[in-house]
Amino acid sequence: MSNDDTRRTRLEEGMQELETRMGGPAPLAQPLHQALLGAVFPLSVDQLVLLARENEAPALIVSLLGNLPGRRFASLEAVQEALESQAGPGEEAVEPSPAPMPSR
Repeated sequence: MSNDDTRRTRLEEGMQELETRMGGPAPLAQPLHQALLGAVFPLSVDQLVLLARENEAPALIVSLLGNLPGRRFASLEAVQEALESQAGPGEEAVEPSPAPMPSR
């Protein structure tokens, strides 16, 4: 077995163990990572949305990013934590409900 094969096997085993301990990967982890591929942090919410659109992220991810609090994020982990905190304890992050229509 080559060094690359050994590393890959160890990584896969480690990920399986982590998922077992933590109860599976976060529902947004992979799509968020793909949406923000190539990000150079810190980034503002507008920059996160722009990058996600450039990376052809699903509309749900773009929408979630656009609804983050207006600040700069230092890392992908900070973005993920902000998204998870928006969902509330015990809930998965879901697409935000549309804003109410202003009355006339």
